[in-house]
Amino acid sequence: MLTTFYRKAIVMARPIDDTIPEVKPCLPIVITPLRDQDLPAYIQLRPDQDRNVIKRRLANGDQCFAVWHQGRILHAGWVTTKQKYESYLRRELILQRGDIFLYDHFTHPSFRRCGLARAREVHVLRHYREEGYRQSIAIIAIENKAAFLPFQAVGYHSIGMVKCLRFGPWQWDWEERWDEKLFPTLTRMKM
Repeated sequence: MLTTFYRKAIVMARPIDDTIPEVKPCLPIVITPLRDQDLPAYIQLRPDQDRNVIKRRLANGDQCFAVWHQGRILHAGWVTTKQKYESYLRRELILQRGDIFLYDHFTHPSFRRCGLARAREVHVLRHYREEGYRQSIAIIAIENKAAFLPFQAVGYHSIGMVKCLRFGPWQWDWEERWDEKLFPTLTRMKM
């Protein structure tokens, strides 16, 4: 209920050109970018997702990396290299050149704590390092405590906090920047 009016999120970052750790998930997996033919398997993992939104994300150039085990997607996470609307904060995220932004990650509840999110994150870091990107960014709601561990385990650190207070159509925002040079630009949407 409180997050309806007041929201806080931690901004985390990790240089992509740093050493990327090895990760050993607890079961054999394959990680692939999501393709159109994979949509039924993705919807099985995420029945709350709208097919049209998924197709728009893919058409926009965003990539979803799916973690497969025995023909099922058990975890998936999205990545963009472009400007992105961050719905939790109702703000537009403008990335610096060479940055990637990770968003909308989900692990099947029966397979949490198996290292799937960490394995996908390592795969993503290696993929984008090969493409010449330099930094990965994630924004995590402060109440989503479980989401911090996979990021911290692969070398992300907190670079700031964003807070917003909402009352009807009005919103007030505050930023605490702990690392000015790495912090992405967050702007209000033009109405």
